[in-house]
Amino acid sequence: MSAGRAVVTFAVFACLAMASSSACDSGVEATDETSGATDTLEDAIRIQTSSPQARAQYDANVSFALEYRARCGAGLAPAGTTRRPRVLVTGFGRFLSNPTNATGMMVAGLVPGMRYPMTVRPPSGQVDLPAPQTAVGSATIELDGVGAVDVCAMVLPVYWDLAAILALKEVQSFGPDFVLMNGIAGQRQELWLELGSVNRAMTLPDGSDELVPAPVTGQRFASIVPSATTSELALGLRLSYTAVQRAAREALAREAAVMQGGERFDAFARGVLRGGFPRDSNTYLCNNTTYVVNYAMGHPNATLTLLQASPALAGRVNRVGVRLTRDARSVPRVFVHWPSALAGAHLDAGRNVMRAILGAQLKALRDGGASAPVVGDNRDAEIMASGDWF
Repeated sequence: MSAGRAVVTFAVFACLAMASSSACDSGVEATDETSGATDTLEDAIRIQTSSPQARAQYDANVSFALEYRARCGAGLAPAGTTRRPRVLVTGFGRFLSNPTNATGMMVAGLVPGMRYPMTVRPPSGQVDLPAPQTAVGSATIELDGVGAVDVCAMVLPVYWDLAAILALKEVQSFGPDFVLMNGIAGQRQELWLELGSVNRAMTLPDGSDELVPAPVTGQRFASIVPSATTSELALGLRLSYTAVQRAAREALAREAAVMQGGERFDAFARGVLRGGFPRDSNTYLCNNTTYVVNYAMGHPNATLTLLQASPALAGRVNRVGVRLTRDARSVPRVFVHWPSALAGAHLDAGRNVMRAILGAQLKALRDGGASAPVVGDNRDAEIMASGDWF
């Protein structure tokens, strides 16, 4: 179903401090250069690393990004060798001292035997390592109306740029027919099927409570992707919105009466709406992951400069370049915001809604015609929320 099922390579390379950016542009790992630390791209998202603690956290994140190897295909037939469709589903893990995240727990439950990574925030002054907060599992599952589907589930650390880098490594290796990204918003609200993503990062610390984007002087937001043009400030996502929204609403209705703590599921998940863009509230980690993945899938072979340290240090890794060589332009991808207060039986109900979303999009791909995926259009927005941040 998806474009680009050929065997390809994924380039993630470290850019060490150097006098020019030519080595970074080549798509290979730069050589160690200790003569300077002036290689900074002004329009790239920059992470404030001026304090020793921030730099230590940054170094840990970069190390994990570079060392991470794709895990989605474990135990499954290689991409392109079966007729089974493939889906990549992501959620987030712990945020600061909050050990659970509804989306990560729902996503982990899609794969039999997969466990949500329960971790504890380390004491003040210690690095909050990303590896224990990351979990990946894959299996072949049955979806109503579709049949056997290869699914890869990822629980991602809530860290600037790192979550997107990990997801893109799996997009490259796994070759999904659909990428469903998920995150939490308000405690009780509608599910938001996001129509798009925006090239903006708000200046708030991530889940480490250490790393904060540094915008160019005079700007409210930091740019996420330096190579994006002005016309790509807001990029639509790609989904069979009508079919998926209808299936999600029907599944929510079926699960509405599920009880947890004396309250019904539909007291928390109050409907399914299409989220407009850009929204100032949607410029945090959810949007950071969405925009990077969306941009990379839409721009095969384009190099994205991510995780740039500010200030750069000579002889150290100061940014990470990412290039997706798989042509995934036609692959549907969307981000869904969920109520944050889902727990217990409501997580099972939400997971059933999630399965309905997966099935509806795969069926739409199979049927084609009027149900084929379309680029999100802000004229279809049903909410333009502001105030909180996601």
